[in-house]
Amino acid sequence: MTWDLQVAARTLWGECRGEPEEGQRAVAHVLWNRLRDGRWGGSLATVCLWKLQFSCWNASDDQRIRMAALSDDDATLQKFVALLQATATSPDDPTRGGLYYFSDSMIVPPKWSIGMKFLRKIGHHAFFTDKQ
Repeated sequence: MTWDLQVAARTLWGECRGEPEEGQRAVAHVLWNRLRDGRWGGSLATVCLWKLQFSCWNASDDQRIRMAALSDDDATLQKFVALLQATATSPDDPTRGGLYYFSDSMIVPPKWSIGMKFLRKIGHHAFFTDKQ
């Protein structure tokens, strides 16, 4: 497993492992959409580790150490690697070009979402873009 896929699979684990498959696929598309956009770096790992973008990598996230310690052959990580590979070139993006999302468990929407274009809700995540 490449470094990019290791980091991206762990990001999916931290961000959406409890979501239905469509929700997991949607978050994977956000990673690829951000990579193609270029504002978050030139690799999946850079996209995932970009400061304060995915809460699972924040130092304050209580699952971060558990996520980082997962073995590369962890069954869930392997599932996410396959999902990432399948969505890499898939034209079927359920987010419709989503670059951002947040969980509906947040009582107050994050400030960054003000002025963003809402795309759709999938599972427990609302997806957005800043492109018109």
